[in-house]
Amino acid sequence: MQQQNVSEYLKGSIRNSGLLGKIILVNTVIYLIMVILMLAQRLFVNDGLLEQVLIYLVAPGNPALLKYAPWTVITYMFTHYEFLHFIFNMLILYFSGKIFLQFFGEKRLLSTYILGGIFAYALHVGAYYIFPVFANQSADPIVGASGAIMAVFMAVAFYRPALKVMLFGVVPVPLIAIAALYIITDLLGLTEQQVEGQSRIAHFAHLGGVLFGIVSIIGVNSSNHFMKKVDRFFAWIISPKFSFKRKPKMKVYQNPNETKKMTDEEFNFNKKLRQERLDAILDKIGKKGYEGLTKEEKDFLFNESQRK
Repeated sequence: MQQQNVSEYLKGSIRNSGLLGKIILVNTVIYLIMVILMLAQRLFVNDGLLEQVLIYLVAPGNPALLKYAPWTVITYMFTHYEFLHFIFNMLILYFSGKIFLQFFGEKRLLSTYILGGIFAYALHVGAYYIFPVFANQSADPIVGASGAIMAVFMAVAFYRPALKVMLFGVVPVPLIAIAALYIITDLLGLTEQQVEGQSRIAHFAHLGGVLFGIVSIIGVNSSNHFMKKVDRFFAWIISPKFSFKRKPKMKVYQNPNETKKMTDEEFNFNKKLRQERLDAILDKIGKKGYEGLTKEEKDFLFNESQRK
């Protein structure tokens, strides 16, 4: 096997990472820039340096300020400057994104992440105009991918609620149970916020992501589902610079003599996800007939028949 230098390794990793890897990469690059800025701020005793940059990345609490930096409604969901906030969000995005891709593909991952983040911001800001308890308060600026990630996780959790994942690698837990825990935690966080004052956690943003994720999978198999139009829009913006993968393969052939191997755990997990989706398609055929399937579902069924 030919030895790669660091540059070649990084380029190859980025090229083969797929959309999920690229979303995580953008988050990581911005976080590293924030770390450099914090170091510079500390070493050169420039207390306002980080804030001067964040104002161009963080979504404002006052929506009227968006006219000066409208892009921040997107950039905020890729921006972190606290280590635990960044690491926790990326871990959740990675594991929930891997499951999401098995059912919906990369185009839907991008549209759910972006629209979920926008809806999260809208609910975060809108709550301060709707609820009397916030009558004399204004929303805080918002930063972080949590709302967008909640949309991705909740979409797959409510689409396949009985699908079990290994919590801490030991305890099998249905996705819907983890989803309920997240929702309850944020609802309780709202009660604590009213008693103790402003919270640094944007609970309404999390709940906005939750709501969008649930709404995005209602009637998802319909040919007129609104998310399919959104998918096409994002594909049009990005193509031809980025090629979407319809679904991950069990084996990725890098050259005729080299195959990317999977661990037993990854193989069994992917096999279980494929079987879940196959069962759902067969149920749909029983109710609506073969012609009731979408093109993607027919392709999946054909590929599974060829596999066997």
